[in-house]
Amino acid sequence: MNWRRTMSVIRKEWRHIVRDRTSFTLLMLSPVLALVTMAYAFSIDIREVGIGALDQDSSPLSRQYLAQLVSGEALRLEARPGSLGEVEQLMMRGRVKAVVIIPHNFARDLKAGRTAALQVVVDGTDPNTAGHAIRHISAHTEHFAALQMSDQLARTGASQLTAAAGLAAQSHSPIDLRLRSWYNPTLRYTVSMLPALVGVVLSVPAMAASLALAREREWGTLERLIATPIGRMELIIGKLVPYVLAGLLSVPLCVATAVYGYGVPFRGSLLLYLALSAIFLFSTMSIALLLSVFSSSQQVAIIGSMIIFLFSGFFMSGLLIPFAIMGPVLKMEAFMFPTTHFVIISRGLFVKGLGLTELYGYSLALLGTGAISLALTVLLFKKKL
Repeated sequence: MNWRRTMSVIRKEWRHIVRDRTSFTLLMLSPVLALVTMAYAFSIDIREVGIGALDQDSSPLSRQYLAQLVSGEALRLEARPGSLGEVEQLMMRGRVKAVVIIPHNFARDLKAGRTAALQVVVDGTDPNTAGHAIRHISAHTEHFAALQMSDQLARTGASQLTAAAGLAAQSHSPIDLRLRSWYNPTLRYTVSMLPALVGVVLSVPAMAASLALAREREWGTLERLIATPIGRMELIIGKLVPYVLAGLLSVPLCVATAVYGYGVPFRGSLLLYLALSAIFLFSTMSIALLLSVFSSSQQVAIIGSMIIFLFSGFFMSGLLIPFAIMGPVLKMEAFMFPTTHFVIISRGLFVKGLGLTELYGYSLALLGTGAISLALTVLLFKKKL
């Protein structure tokens, strides 16, 4: 082995890496990006989960209880619904992940030494966030109940020692906390995971679409297309439509697999799901074709599409990392990817049975993303080598 020749190869490769900005940036930044991503994925520290409070008692004691609930960083009072109908709307739209319902006579029952009832309704669509809300609401409720028991014993004239002994000997809590999970009563992870995975796997056909122009360029067949009188718009649309139709054929198969293979309920409209899936495929395919315009080879196109679709699908769509732990900047970045919108659509139709009224905002975002990407593809694609 000649070390002089080996050092020559080392110098040559180092110069290549430094001069190639893409390779140098990828080598330098990819470990940092991977670290940040894995830190979010495996260090799930859910904070500030939005909850609602239907306070039918409106007493100083009920307000004190609500203040106890949001005293830490775990929960955040997001809404104050005035009726059970508003509670349902908040849960359907995903504005809150849990609602605490304080009934009439809550304060009167506590002061009279009777057991006061409390109901907590949680959104079971995301079991991680639902479990977080249940744990912290239960813990705060137990602490509040213990304080009320101590106050009652203190008011009767008992000493602190007697109060502590009475508190330890008390066989039941003065608050009867009743928990109920909507949409996913057993909090099965499969019910939450499978609909989201459908949104991720439907991004895979876009990876094939990203090869459309890159393959023509690499194989040399693009010259023949350039020589024809086909316009840019006609060529791009002609490339787009077959991929959308082919991807749409897999949607019923994915739904059937989730429902009959894994027992996931489908409560929405299948026709609406197919229509919104077509919009999602249009959006992803348009982005894939835009990526193909800038790709000099199929390998570059496939790597770029994996980063855009699979990376965002697994780590930015709410599939593995709940939105509750994302900061405002990261959440804004997550909603820049079409997979994030469709994961919400898919979960909403599967688990909640939502309609277009609740999902039109996400649908418009997908449609706008697809239209902008398609327009940029047509403008940037040149019929020349």
